[in-house]
Amino acid sequence: MDAPGKQVNATLLFARIRDFARIVNILTLNETHEFVTDCAETIMTAAVKYGGSLANVTGDEIRLVFADPNAEDDNPKHAVICALNIQNKIDDISVKWRHALDFLIEIDIGISTGTILVGNVARAARKMYTLIGKHVTLATQLAELCRSYNVSILLDGSTYEKAKDYFTFRKSGDRLLLGFTERIDVYTPLVSAE
Repeated sequence: MDAPGKQVNATLLFARIRDFARIVNILTLNETHEFVTDCAETIMTAAVKYGGSLANVTGDEIRLVFADPNAEDDNPKHAVICALNIQNKIDDISVKWRHALDFLIEIDIGISTGTILVGNVARAARKMYTLIGKHVTLATQLAELCRSYNVSILLDGSTYEKAKDYFTFRKSGDRLLLGFTERIDVYTPLVSAE
């Protein structure tokens, strides 16, 4: 039997294009491909710049992991600055696509820090490397909550605690989220990054 993987301390960044279902109903298939490529390139450029790695891509969703063992204490800070950089660059995509879309492009981002399991799943010849753990689902749920809080970035208390000395944050509230028995404090950064 294969080993289940390796536990690592990491910061997860989950990014998704807001209103993607609306966008694919406006753009042609070729335009949608170009649009998604523009968004993915913006997100990946920021990830590379700040030490993130691509975990997976699913259409309008990209999951990044910041898990440098030599910079474990800095991983949350790097994820937050990456998210702020993505938000600063997304305006360029809105400008490029304003001829076809009559609304601003928004990327919702959820960030969570904690222990995850990384490794292969499936026992067949074709295995897939993946991330597993409550912080993976928490980052996803935080991104989904962005619209409810009228923000573009939400992060959990664990990330906040490790990044609070580098950024200004506002506590957006606390929520009981699916799969969690205690309420999760959620924060949003109030500063921008170059």
